[in-house]
Amino acid sequence: MHPIYVLNSSWATLNGRALTARGIHTISSFVEQEDALLGVLTVRESISFALRLHLPLLPAKDVRERVDRVIVAMGLAGCADQIIGTPVQRGISGGQKRRVTAACSMVTFPRILFLDEVTSGLDSTSAREVMAAIRVLAQAEGIAVIASIHQPSLETLTQFTDVMLLADGRVCYLGRVAEMESFFDQWGRPVSRFRTPSDHAMNFLNSDFAHPEDSARTIAEFRDFYVLSWAPKHGRALVSAEKTSTLTSSVSDEADTKRFGGTTSKVDAHVYGAARSKLQKTFWNTLVLAQRTTLNYRRNLLAYGVRGGMYAGMGLMLATIWIRLGDSDSTINDRLSVHFYSVAFLAFMSVAGIPSFLEERAAYYRETKNGLYTTLPFVLSNTLVNIPFLLACTIVFTLICYWAIGLHSGAAPFFRFVAFLFLAIFTAETQALLVASLLPIFVAALAIAAFLNGFWMSVGGYFIKARSLPRFWFFSFHYMDYQKYAFELLTNSDLGGLTFQLSGTDVLNYLDIDGISYGNWTGILVSILVIYRICLYYALRLRSQ
Repeated sequence: MHPIYVLNSSWATLNGRALTARGIHTISSFVEQEDALLGVLTVRESISFALRLHLPLLPAKDVRERVDRVIVAMGLAGCADQIIGTPVQRGISGGQKRRVTAACSMVTFPRILFLDEVTSGLDSTSAREVMAAIRVLAQAEGIAVIASIHQPSLETLTQFTDVMLLADGRVCYLGRVAEMESFFDQWGRPVSRFRTPSDHAMNFLNSDFAHPEDSARTIAEFRDFYVLSWAPKHGRALVSAEKTSTLTSSVSDEADTKRFGGTTSKVDAHVYGAARSKLQKTFWNTLVLAQRTTLNYRRNLLAYGVRGGMYAGMGLMLATIWIRLGDSDSTINDRLSVHFYSVAFLAFMSVAGIPSFLEERAAYYRETKNGLYTTLPFVLSNTLVNIPFLLACTIVFTLICYWAIGLHSGAAPFFRFVAFLFLAIFTAETQALLVASLLPIFVAALAIAAFLNGFWMSVGGYFIKARSLPRFWFFSFHYMDYQKYAFELLTNSDLGGLTFQLSGTDVLNYLDIDGISYGNWTGILVSILVIYRICLYYALRLRSQ
């Protein structure tokens, strides 16, 4: 009834069957040391989305019932409808966040739950509450919990049934928590009255502050007593850790074991059967992620709220500074400045989306490692949700400044302005996300993204005419510059058909941007956008591996 996991340097088996990385993903879930939650979602929403990503076709009624069961078991009923918390919005406590993180993994009812220092950073009371809640749910749902933990209090330690002590990568004790004091008594080094067995063990196994020779000798004595005296008497067979180590678990469903996991109920199996194809699962995961991302962006001021305000403010600034330019020759350079400013500085503000994306990125890594979805649904959902929000920002900016400045009248030039500017901002947004996916540190990502935007401004052909650029820059980065194509499209749309003392066409000819094709230039701009999105996909996939 108790399957054996056998591990060595090259292979792993479960009940004598080979276990692959995909197999372990199917039967297990992993809770990292750091919380990776979306701060504007409530506790209930966070757990619900985790379950829906695992089982996208599970009926809404079953989702609610299972989520409610987990919330009650984890002691989160009192804060179920509170948000997790952001830098500008107060949320739940640190201990509650730890329980939410664990609940997001346990709501899928994995056969095995791995916890990586889940109590780190918590006080003793919070640590005990977290582990007690996990134990209640694990016992109720038949989940085997394997946790690494440092310096547990006695109350936290007693939440576990078994404990393994390691030193230098070798097993020094594997047995019941309740038997640890008896172990030390028989070894002749009893646990003192005011110490926990785990702290007492660290006196012998921690080599950081001891002389290397003394530490090695003590560890060897500890392990020898366990291997030669204790383990044989208590039914604990141990093979050298360098060869093979074994660990027992409470997974007992033979059918699940044969296929290395699956789900914990017939309902789950039915739902997975309905969505077992890769294409179907990608489709449904994309929809669920798009719903969650939309909810996140609507509530998160750092995502688009602040940026929408900045775009509106810049639109108002342009409208009041370049007000009613008219059609005199002296306004031609002013018009060029408007188009350059619109492209360059609105694109520059795309760095404002980096903080919210880094939060999403952390959640993405946790969820993909647990096998909830792959990189493709994440990138697709992000792309789909970005479009309406960026388009709304572009329209707000354009409505404020376009007519006030006195750009080319008519519906067609107006909508071209919106479309071309939107493509530029969308491309800049993708560039910023690409940088953030490669550099998880906010300041570093901000600096690199700002540098790239400044670089594209320099080689785009506005500050210095394109034909005056050094040949290297002209034939390389100038033609890769998305800002160049957006600026030239806006300029052609505005000046084409206008008449000053010179014709607008003469001005375009002087700038070396006359006769461009809207279709070709738009196609190039879209191609750059698509290439950036593809690079974003591979950057996320590479980093997640």
